[in-house]
Amino acid sequence: MQTLLLLDLDGTILDTPHYEAWRNVARRIEGQELSYGQYIACIAGRPRLEGASRLLALQKTVPSEAQSRSRLVCALATSKQREFMRLSEQADLFEDAWRLLLRIQVADQRVRFYTASKNAPRLFAAALRKSGVLCDQQIEVVCQQPDQSREALFHFLLGDFEPDGVTLIDDSPYSVDLASSMGIRACQVRRNELHPLASNPRCTILASLDELSIPLAAPREVVI
Repeated sequence: MQTLLLLDLDGTILDTPHYEAWRNVARRIEGQELSYGQYIACIAGRPRLEGASRLLALQKTVPSEAQSRSRLVCALATSKQREFMRLSEQADLFEDAWRLLLRIQVADQRVRFYTASKNAPRLFAAALRKSGVLCDQQIEVVCQQPDQSREALFHFLLGDFEPDGVTLIDDSPYSVDLASSMGIRACQVRRNELHPLASNPRCTILASLDELSIPLAAPREVVI
């Protein structure tokens, strides 16, 4: 049976500077510092406006009378996006992701990439050119649509594959729990102990993408 590997881009394959962008924005608020632990606990994985609102609450910044809280939140979110785009020009593959992609190339493993980020496909293409891996292969990157749920995205990614023949890798515990509930063999890559854990008992936790065996093993056929 043919197997399929589904790989999330942002935070799983691509080392994108979301924390660095939020940290730099925080420093502009009266020179305050945002620790990585604070970022993970309060901001990571949340929409930009919610992240900006949480940053304000975390920094205990009080808007002036001339500047409402909602306007300040919007300004911070815009500032974060500008800073993220500036820093993203240097975004690269995680080292273990580069090694995984090389093993995928050698094994000719079927793979599809997915993301909810509009910028990730462009950054991924640039990182691949820089790394020299998968350059001669056609890359499938599926972007989640604004009106599309994550579950609908996963159903689309499965295509004609049976769930037990598909392995999904994501850094998001929510995505991994959801995929596991759909019968997909899901793994959370958790490179830092501060990152939250997936809770579904069927999922696998990877400290590094080096722990994933390629090519993927086909599911055992049930003989009746």
